[in-house]
Amino acid sequence: MQRKGMDMEKILIVGGSSGMGLALARRCLQEGAHVIIAGRGEAKLDAARDGLGRPGALETAVVDVSREDEVAALFER
Repeated sequence: MQRKGMDMEKILIVGGSSGMGLALARRCLQEGAHVIIAGRGEAKLDAARDGLGRPGALETAVVDVSREDEVAALFER
């Protein structure tokens, strides 16, 4: 069975600046996806972005998902 990669997929990972979210972001990037990691802390997101490399395939978004207005703004970008 041939494995399908994630080329051209766009994936949003909430809590992607550490732990399991960061590990998932790393794996998705390895598979060719464009990844957006979202979290509340800009410094942690910046550190995650710098650690992951892949500047053309990775975006960060400072957002508190408990705030509906911030989530709406994220999807409008």
